[in-house]
Amino acid sequence: MGVMNVSTRVRPEDLAVVAEARGHCLDMDQSKQNGGLENTLKPMEVVLAALGGCITMVAMARAPKENLDLRDLRLEMEGEYSAADGFRTIRMTARLRSSSPEDRLMEFFHAVERVCPVSNSLKARIELEVVRER
Repeated sequence: MGVMNVSTRVRPEDLAVVAEARGHCLDMDQSKQNGGLENTLKPMEVVLAALGGCITMVAMARAPKENLDLRDLRLEMEGEYSAADGFRTIRMTARLRSSSPEDRLMEFFHAVERVCPVSNSLKARIELEVVRER
């Protein structure tokens, strides 16, 4: 098991949040109704993007090993959520070109979803510890 680290900070000029990891940055904002400018992704959109990105990466790595033809893969992620409970349902629509049989493709994407670390994290019960640095 490895450890990952991400830090976040508030950007003073517009109160957006900047996440940083390994020298890379991602800006996030709130909705206008909550005081944001909506000029970046919202945090829950970033969760959907992480899930879609992970499934795409796993699929593209595994497809050649399973003799599946995947071309022009695009995933559309749609999530139903509430602020209090998080995501209740996430739907993934795969848009791709392939000469592989449809039933094999569906079986493949279900298998990919089951091994995707982001998907498994969303389905797991995660212990969240809050520590204040002094």
